[in-house]
Amino acid sequence: MLRGRTKLFTFLISCSIALLLPVYGSSASTYRNIPSKFQSTIDSQLEADFEHYIRNQRDRKRLASSDRTSFVVYDISKSTKLVSINEDRQMMAASIIKNFVMLAYFHEVKYGRQSHTDHNRGHLRAMIHRSSNPSTNYFIRLLGGPARVSRILKTNYPYFKQTRIVEYIPYGGRTYKNMTSARDLSTFFLRLWQNRLPHSDKMKWYFKLKNGDYIFKQTYIPAYVEVYNKTGTVYGLVGDGGVLVLKDPQGRSRPYIFIGLMEDRTKTNGNRWESFYSWKNRRANILRRLSEKAYKYIYENHYGGRLTRRN
Repeated sequence: MLRGRTKLFTFLISCSIALLLPVYGSSASTYRNIPSKFQSTIDSQLEADFEHYIRNQRDRKRLASSDRTSFVVYDISKSTKLVSINEDRQMMAASIIKNFVMLAYFHEVKYGRQSHTDHNRGHLRAMIHRSSNPSTNYFIRLLGGPARVSRILKTNYPYFKQTRIVEYIPYGGRTYKNMTSARDLSTFFLRLWQNRLPHSDKMKWYFKLKNGDYIFKQTYIPAYVEVYNKTGTVYGLVGDGGVLVLKDPQGRSRPYIFIGLMEDRTKTNGNRWESFYSWKNRRANILRRLSEKAYKYIYENHYGGRLTRRN
């Protein structure tokens, strides 16, 4: 009986020591030994760099404790996801919902229920290029209202699991109810790039129009890089996402997806102790620095390039 108790005590001590040891090593091989069902993130140095940078911004109070973040980086040429941080988290879409409004419109054009007229072309350009809220509401109304647009997406594109269109964009632009996720946005741009969405070529043309962005302008990413993107900004959400096309040292086009969302829902209830522009600009600059990290990592580690910063 005493021997049995001694063995039990030894076993419990061993378990306690094991629990005190680190489960995750710093090496990639240690991470790969963890069963896939327990891996919530991607095994890449780029993701580790993202997480370190985000922690640093929180420590410096540039991100609040109430800020929630979500990121995806995907190298299309290599079919490799490099960053997956909270990508399934449903977040406010702000103006990024316009991607899905345009998709619903072109779905109806494809099946002959809408006509792609000059009038509609003008509204599309305004909606994507200038992020016009009245033009967005024009299309939602044209397609039968928010519920009808959402039904078009759910019925025909069920892989957009966190995207919901439930409201017109209110006067003043404070839209908080339409939702999406980094995963849905990365899926959208991947299928768009692969021409697997209706009239993908036309949608790409609108996304390529020069506009305000948080992933290319005011960065050291070379000026030749092509950008197909849409931002989303409201007091409570700063986001951007799209496809960037770099050229490898051999001059071949190498597209990759960058999605970044930062949300603070406390800002939707009047908790606004600082100016909107100050709040927005800090988060936009965080997206720019992370976009630079993604470009540098992909260019150098995937394609053997040597980074030359532009002024």
